Amino acid sequence: MARTGENIYKRKDGRWEARYIYSYDSGGKARYHSLYATSHHEAKQKQLQAVHKTTIGIESTVSPGIIFKDLAVNWLNNTKLRVKESTFARYNNQVHKHILPKLGKYQASKISTELIEQLVSSLLSPGQGRNNVALASKTVEDILVIIKSILRFGKCYAHLELSRIKIKKENKRPRVLPKPVQSRLHKYLSDSTGLVEAGVLLSLHTGIRIGELCALKWADIDFEEGIVSIDKTMQRIQLSDPNAVHKTEVIITSPKSKSSIRNIPIPKFLTAILRKLKCSANSYLLTGSDKYMEPRTLHNHFKGILRKCGVSDYNFHSLRHTFATGYVEAGFDVKSLSEILGHSSVKITLERYVHSSGELKRANMEKLVGILLYSPSELPSSKYAHAL
Repeated sequence: MARTGENIYKRKDGRWEARYIYSYDSGGKARYHSLYATSHHEAKQKQLQAVHKTTIGIESTVSPGIIFKDLAVNWLNNTKLRVKESTFARYNNQVHKHILPKLGKYQASKISTELIEQLVSSLLSPGQGRNNVALASKTVEDILVIIKSILRFGKCYAHLELSRIKIKKENKRPRVLPKPVQSRLHKYLSDSTGLVEAGVLLSLHTGIRIGELCALKWADIDFEEGIVSIDKTMQRIQLSDPNAVHKTEVIITSPKSKSSIRNIPIPKFLTAILRKLKCSANSYLLTGSDKYMEPRTLHNHFKGILRKCGVSDYNFHSLRHTFATGYVEAGFDVKSLSEILGHSSVKITLERYVHSSGELKRANMEKLVGILLYSPSELPSSKYAHAL
């Protein structure tokens, strides 16, 4: 039996047969070639190489009569060669869960702007997401990008007016821990002698992501320089094979972008705390052994820590938002913050975090009054002195 989307079978003679599309006929029907190997892995590698070689030819010969489902599957096979495993898992899930149920039966050339608008509208409506809630606008935007890529791959994009499809952006402010909660959490974590607590404290003061923290090993910390090196991340991805024993698996890969590979200075007080807890270089920071702690387990631990501090209803990512917001409110430069957070551009940092609090705005306004006035010695006699 073939695994979904792979088109790889084990034959009765013991060999593995991998089929791939090498062209389409005038009616849009796919033409297949077969490759043979002694193992599933070998067959898969041969298939991927063959798909890669024929990609240009397929893109130029795709017929308007091809069914969108076939085009989408072929696009996935091609995309798998170019993206990270975690990225492909997300694409595969969105294609099969949200796109094909609505568009899969149509001919690619019959996919209209109106059809896509209906799909977008249904995804933004209650009943589509987890717990029967609407999907987030960012998720729907990502799905729309995938649809565009599939249609562009099949040369079926030109007739559409997808620029007219607008998705209302959710202007959500990052959730930040209030100052009293920050102080309470900081004290609890600093007084603790646990590895998990030390890891949470590291995230609070560096803004590293939960997956980056879970993948961190003691060798990644340079105690002499006071620097933590981020060059990998951990996450649980959904498997596309319906016959797999487990539906998901944990993977450790390079970070989401090149800019996410970075060195972050650690505050001296935190370096001292970590030095006391230091374990062997090749062990994970959170466990002190060669066994890792995955993100969802760490998140549960974090919830327990918050309860001990009398706090609830914050997720782990709030630590990253709290760090970034505090960095901005302290008046530090955004370029440095962007590099510490591992953002691909300063624009992302500005849009997400440079939303000062009311208190900071008032303090800045008061400072501005002093700057605009002539000099400190002249302030008492100035008609504007009462404003200070």
